[in-house]
Amino acid sequence: MPDDLRLKRKRRSSLTIRKMTVLSLLTAMAVAGRLAIHGLNIQPATLIIILTGWFFGWRMGLAEGMMVALVSDLVLGLGYWTPFQMLAWGLIGLLSAALPKYPWVYILWLSLSGFLFGLVMALSYFLMSSNLVTVFGMWLAGLPFDLYHAAGNLAFGILSPLLFKVFRREAEQLRDRSR
Repeated sequence: MPDDLRLKRKRRSSLTIRKMTVLSLLTAMAVAGRLAIHGLNIQPATLIIILTGWFFGWRMGLAEGMMVALVSDLVLGLGYWTPFQMLAWGLIGLLSAALPKYPWVYILWLSLSGFLFGLVMALSYFLMSSNLVTVFGMWLAGLPFDLYHAAGNLAFGILSPLLFKVFRREAEQLRDRSR
């Protein structure tokens, strides 16, 4: 095997390990934040998922969202809601990568993602009832929690300038290593 091919494989392997390490650490941070402030639907998990998709791309955003839901539910309890949480947070991470990188879009997305999470979770209500009026009523009853989620995202978003520096630096290092 030629030396340059061997070097490319080694670089790709170390990059994959580095990405997995970053993803694992971000997942651990989001899960710890979710567990620390569990109850009011206000936690930093969604912010970390958004920033992961924003800075590292859709694959890492999707994986981050799904892993946060699964790992935190291993502690809080798995149930019929777990796949819907994985879908909701995975979708938020995936869509975060596609957003234009403007501050106003970011602030708007912090709010909207709280409501998007609640809307995806409302799909789980169809497991309990096939009556659209009942499902709609359950979704309406959950809107205050979606509002808390959106407000929490905005509140944690105030810390974003500090996190932006960390996320940006790590994303640049990963990009530099892939060249």
